[in-house]
Amino acid sequence: MKRILFIAALIISGASVFAQSKINEGSITYNVEYDFPEQMKAFGSNFPKELKIYFKGDSASMQTRTPMFSSTSIINNKKEYERILMDLPMMNKKFSVILTPADQENMQDKMPQLTLKATSETKKIGNYNAIKYDVVESKSNKTFSAWLTKDVDLVVNPLTRFYDKNLGIPIEFTTYVMNGIVTKAILKEVKAESVPAGTFSASKDFEEITMDQLSQMMRGGR
Repeated sequence: MKRILFIAALIISGASVFAQSKINEGSITYNVEYDFPEQMKAFGSNFPKELKIYFKGDSASMQTRTPMFSSTSIINNKKEYERILMDLPMMNKKFSVILTPADQENMQDKMPQLTLKATSETKKIGNYNAIKYDVVESKSNKTFSAWLTKDVDLVVNPLTRFYDKNLGIPIEFTTYVMNGIVTKAILKEVKAESVPAGTFSASKDFEEITMDQLSQMMRGGR
């Protein structure tokens, strides 16, 4: 009987050691570096060196603040929902765009396509054990490395969206944000906390416009 209890205790303790931690609501903070397209390098110093993403359930919201503008990307992968918020203080304007299925399909051509291959290298990043992957972005044929962990289960967010979640959660990786900006991100902190009210929606002072209208404004057409 003692032997059976001992074995059972080992199984239970082993399960607790290898159990994946899941956080349903909170924030993720990353330290980030950017590789800007040539036409944007002059503005590089204005971009934040740290990004904080709030998440709850299947939704995630990331805000990027600079002295000239702030943008917020809100996604819900389960519902295939995406909203972009643009706050332009110099114009005294705030715009909200909900991407339609047609918008999302049109953007696929501009989205990166990543192929990952696991290596035998491992390391600990913060509190998480990570495996190194060799990554190829097929459209540009660029190669880089990414470190993924299965120690924690987090919702897909605007930075991790291009990685296959079945392989794990990226915690040191290269990704892509607006206007082709390549971003290198390293996980700094995951925190379980209540997200601020209105995190996944637009307040009434945002003007609802279409993706076509936003694109025209970015080209100077409005």
